[in-house]
Amino acid sequence: MKRTFVFDLDGTVLNSKNEFPQETKRIVLNILENGDNVVFATGRMHISAKKLLENVFGKDIFPIISYNGAVIYLPEKGFIFEKTLDMETSYRVIDFLRERNTHVQTYVDDLLYSEKDDDEIKLYSKHADVPYYVVDDLKALPHPPIKILAVGEAEKLDLMIEPLKSIVDGRANVFKSFSIFLDIVPSDANKGIALQFLAEHLNFDLSKTIVFGDNENDIYMFNVAGMKIAVENAVEKLKEVADFVSKSNEENGVLHAFNTLFPEYTR
Repeated sequence: MKRTFVFDLDGTVLNSKNEFPQETKRIVLNILENGDNVVFATGRMHISAKKLLENVFGKDIFPIISYNGAVIYLPEKGFIFEKTLDMETSYRVIDFLRERNTHVQTYVDDLLYSEKDDDEIKLYSKHADVPYYVVDDLKALPHPPIKILAVGEAEKLDLMIEPLKSIVDGRANVFKSFSIFLDIVPSDANKGIALQFLAEHLNFDLSKTIVFGDNENDIYMFNVAGMKIAVENAVEKLKEVADFVSKSNEENGVLHAFNTLFPEYTR
């Protein structure tokens, strides 16, 4: 039975310089050569994840779960799964964040929008390697957003989680994807739901699926996969439910996990 390896990107595979280690690249190629599956699952925009992976591997060959599970992409087929927030919920979230003078950006049709040309959107755009668009009113965009992101101090965002959950009233998921990022995504979309959908679509066994992650958004994948691996820099919530805690992303925790658990892929 084939194994499937699922990798989160930021904070897991990528280091703080946004680099994809060469050793991890070789492992991924070895997995494919062995006839096993590789999936990338990220909170990033699809266009950002796809560009990054094409820059590393030189071609479009991987299934990608993006937007924390709201979008699934397959090479040759394109998007096979897409979810969006409903407009009323989006408006409530945008108003809530505006009132608290918190940076808010939305993702509509795989494009990035903000009402302010501020440091937050500039830094995010540079990190994700995508353009951004400044508009007068995020609520005036013609299509519903795939995701809304609040950017701010970690402690400030932590205090917003429960009030936001109350506001969305079960119609969206609210969680951290990074210490300074608070994600609001459709309630029927997370990395776990997306991974289950992909497993059914591609006919791979979740009990033979190994996932790597670092943050709260990865817990959903950990709940459905056969084996869960957290990097040392992961949040405590994730490490508590991990089967193995590796070294940090700065120390190439993915490589350490393979050397320890799956050395056949590192030769």
